[in-house]
Amino acid sequence: MSKKIAVIGAGIAGLTCAYELQKAGHIVTVYEARSQVGGRMASREKDGFLFDIGADHLCNLYDEMKKYCTEFGIEWEPMRFLKYGITVDGKIFSPNDVLSPLSKFRLALQYFLIRNVGDFFNLNELAPHDNGDAYSFMRRRTGKQVADYFVDAFTAVYQFHRADEISTGALLGIMKSISHNKKGWDLHRTQGGMQALPNAFASRLDVRLNHEVQSVESGSQVIVDGDAYDLAVIASQATHTKWFYKNPTQKQKEILDSARYASTISVAFRVDRTKLKDTSVVWVPYVENQKISGYVNESMKGEEMIRDGKSLVCVWLHEEFAKTLLELDDEKVFEAVKKEFIEVCPWFSQEKEIENFDLERWIEAMPKFYPGSLKKAKAFIEGEGQGEQNIFLCGDYLNSPWTEGALRCGQRVAQQVMKKTSS
Repeated sequence: MSKKIAVIGAGIAGLTCAYELQKAGHIVTVYEARSQVGGRMASREKDGFLFDIGADHLCNLYDEMKKYCTEFGIEWEPMRFLKYGITVDGKIFSPNDVLSPLSKFRLALQYFLIRNVGDFFNLNELAPHDNGDAYSFMRRRTGKQVADYFVDAFTAVYQFHRADEISTGALLGIMKSISHNKKGWDLHRTQGGMQALPNAFASRLDVRLNHEVQSVESGSQVIVDGDAYDLAVIASQATHTKWFYKNPTQKQKEILDSARYASTISVAFRVDRTKLKDTSVVWVPYVENQKISGYVNESMKGEEMIRDGKSLVCVWLHEEFAKTLLELDDEKVFEAVKKEFIEVCPWFSQEKEIENFDLERWIEAMPKFYPGSLKKAKAFIEGEGQGEQNIFLCGDYLNSPWTEGALRCGQRVAQQVMKKTSS
């Protein structure tokens, strides 16, 4: 039987869930506080550039995302070049040249020993390994060099926080994926920017933009800002959900309270394309610089990211540094970041070579899958908390990392809703 369903939040998790529920015959309304859909999968047009201000690139192992792109006719394409670098003493080295022979052997041994522990994009499967933090685990197994220049650097560039705040379970999931499907980690993009897929979902749904939900009250019916629904899927960040969800159950309150997020700021500089080396992504280990976590050469995305001989470099910040800048005006943020960027990027020797272009503050950029959090989320998702009072929670903080994980979470929650409505 068709149900009237509200989905709150038009990030990739909410949009995917709404789309699957609508395909199943339900009447779905999506509420979104911002003027565009996509959440962290957002793109912006400025001065001839269409650039990504949140998630910057995709991996070829994003199988579910690729299926939707095929369905909607969105071109999935590889980057024009693919090369990683790691900053050491102000210079950029290939990852293979950073580690000592002994560190390489220890790391290779860990990859060899890795078991089929589970899917990184569904951390419920990794919960049995949620027994400590990734940094301590790898320092014991491989030594300080691997822990600092690989594990901590990888965590900081993609999660913006330190590796002692990410569960060993998540680490093992990544290592298993790399060891079993290394080519799957090749970087790709969607033609039309990161926004292309969210826009395709939204064009097929009833989405109410610029509607910041003020109140959700659950019960036999769910009341969203005065409108009645049979049930609701809340796909907003946990901290915001706590603000408008007026009567959560004890289990829902506990999982919302347990969510933690890392902050960062995405800072884009316009630079001379000829000064950019064909290195795609540079990791900046915390032991090398406590301000910059990494940067991306946007020209890897092709000619559309080159205008009048200029391209963009997108710089990401360590959480600690970002928090000191969040309340400052844009010019002061640019000034502070540019000073640090020169120290970790040998492509430029003077600040005048780097033109301020754009920035985006991400107060809650990424959920922290901290030690113990995987088990908490798994217990909620697979227990009685999910769906209580006709409310389903959905989003990356529920053991669903990165854009592919969030998308798959939307799929899983849609299945849970359909199971409930058919019973």
